Amino acid sequence: MPSFSAMCTVKNVVITATFLFTVVLGLCSPAEAAWRVAIFDFDDRLHEADTVAKYLEKILLEREPTLEIAHYSGKGEERTAVKTIKELDRAGYDLIVTITSDALILAKHFLKTTPTLYTNVNNPLFFGFSTLEAPGKNISGVSYYVPIMQQLEFFKTIQPQLRTVGFIFDEQNRSKQAEVGETRESCNTLGLKYVIRLITTPQELVPKVEELIEQGVDAVIVTTSETVYNNIRLFKFLCDRAGIPIYSYHRKAVEQGAVAALSSDYYLMVEKLLVPMALRVLREGISPGSMPAAFLHENLMVINLTEANRLGIHIPPEFLRQATKIY
Repeated sequence: MPSFSAMCTVKNVVITATFLFTVVLGLCSPAEAAWRVAIFDFDDRLHEADTVAKYLEKILLEREPTLEIAHYSGKGEERTAVKTIKELDRAGYDLIVTITSDALILAKHFLKTTPTLYTNVNNPLFFGFSTLEAPGKNISGVSYYVPIMQQLEFFKTIQPQLRTVGFIFDEQNRSKQAEVGETRESCNTLGLKYVIRLITTPQELVPKVEELIEQGVDAVIVTTSETVYNNIRLFKFLCDRAGIPIYSYHRKAVEQGAVAALSSDYYLMVEKLLVPMALRVLREGISPGSMPAAFLHENLMVINLTEANRLGIHIPPEFLRQATKIY
């Protein structure tokens, strides 16, 4: 029969081996290694299909199947959004991704400890960032920003007789803060007269567009708020009656009858820019603040040739060759 000391030695070996096996198993176990990611959209789109948030989840899981991903919404209300963001910061997530300029503004103020990336935002310089290089403070991301000067030059090439432009902005959309000033500056540089109207609800679109037409605008430009570009059908008949085109800072407007738009592809932005940044944060432990803000180098050129022809507008052949999509 083995001595007591020998039995203790064997027992210690078994315990040590069991402990090491448990540690190794724990390190290798996908369930234990899973990172937790929260996706926060300021707007109420949790139950919609084909959103940027759902596409982001899909691509992240393709690249890192063990991720635990949860979706949250601010319901389009600042009070709800602030409460949710504060709760997320205390919830121990490895990464928070915010969607929209509204979400970025709140995240910059209320997310104190959790690594954060943003997407679907206008120029970050207009929202309190001092640089487009590595901003520090554990937050960075990707932007759909296309310089307004570039967009107006595009519209002016399509419509050389463009002299006075009417703009519709959503007063409640944070991107308005960035776009209005830059729009004025760009119009002044290009020698364009401009008339600006603000709306807060879709019901205000018709009277505001009527005011623009009464001011003698040569075109109406709708900006990057869903409240505006998703509701072109409400006022397009007014522009048709006046014989003036609609242009947009957002490509979805072209599907509804705008003649052209120059914009970023939100989904390509997620796949090519945001997901690689997220994986660096998770896998390498890199602070988002050490990464520069990212932009797509090639913009979407979307043209509604049917509308252009109906209005007698000649689209330059080079634009038709470059167009990402033609309706």
